[in-house]
Amino acid sequence: MQFWRTYNNKVYPLHDVSRGRMGFSAEDPSYIPDEYLDDGNFVILRTCFGLGDWGIISAFPRKLKEKYPNCKVWIPSKKLLYNMFGDYSKSWNAWSDAYNVVHDIFDNNPYIDGFIDSFEGDVFNDHYRIYGERLEDVPLLEQIMKFWQFDNFEDIEPELYWSDEEIKLGNQIIKEHCDGEFGTLLISNRFDGVGVEKIQQKIDEFDLPMFYWTKSVDVGLEFKKALDMRHINMRIQLYIKSKAKFNIGNQSGVNDTIAKYTPTYTIGRVGNIGSNFIRSEIYL
Repeated sequence: MQFWRTYNNKVYPLHDVSRGRMGFSAEDPSYIPDEYLDDGNFVILRTCFGLGDWGIISAFPRKLKEKYPNCKVWIPSKKLLYNMFGDYSKSWNAWSDAYNVVHDIFDNNPYIDGFIDSFEGDVFNDHYRIYGERLEDVPLLEQIMKFWQFDNFEDIEPELYWSDEEIKLGNQIIKEHCDGEFGTLLISNRFDGVGVEKIQQKIDEFDLPMFYWTKSVDVGLEFKKALDMRHINMRIQLYIKSKAKFNIGNQSGVNDTIAKYTPTYTIGRVGNIGSNFIRSEIYL
C-alpha cells in the first residue's frame, strides 16, 4: 500500500506502508496543522469509493461543525474525483459509477456546504490517520479524527439524511409491499456461503416478510418475500432499510451505513475487517 498526498487536485504517492499501518502510529503521532484548522475550510476526501467506504465516515461533517462551528465542509464532486483518480474507480466494479457514491451518502446532508470541483493546497485525505496497536478496536473515523485533533469520539456512527420526497417514496413502497413490520436481507456478490446457517436462523427467529437484494447465485435461503430491491434507487433502499425491524446479511457497506437506525446482524468477512467495523452493528 502507498501513502498518498493530495495537493492541488493531484495525487502524489509518497511512500509504501504495510497493510494496517496507514497513517501515523499513536507511539509517534503527527497531527493536522493548526493553520489548516484556523482557516476553517475543510475538504473530506476518501481514497476508496465503495458505498461503505464513504458511509463509515458520514458523521464527519457533523462532528466538524460541532467542533468548529464557523467552518465550511466540502465534499469532492464526481468531476473532481474522476480528474484525480481516473479509472481507479473500476476497482469497485459493483457500482456502475463509483464516484457517484458521494451523492448516495451526502445528498441532503445539512452539515456540508456543497460539492467542489477543485481545491488549492493540501487536502488531508483518509490516509492521514493515527492508529494504535489493536486496529480492530478503533473505527476508521476515530483514527481520522485523532489526526484532526479531536478528543471526543462519541456519536460517530454512520448517518444519512433523506429529503421529504425520498421519505414519501420510501414509505409508499413499504406500504405497497408490506402490511406491518418487515426485515431486510442483503447477500452481496462477494458472499462465499460461510455463515449462511446463521443468517437463516435469524430470518426464522423474526419470521417477517423481507425486502431483499441477493446476488445471482442461489445461496439456499428461505424467507417470505416482500420485494426484490435490486432495481430501486440506492438512497431509497437505504431509507427502507432504516425502517426495518432488523437487517441481516454478509458484511457490506450498504448495511454498515444504516446500522445506527435498526438492529443489523452481519456475517463478518473471513479474516479481520480491521477498522471498517461499526460499533452499533451486531457481528454473528
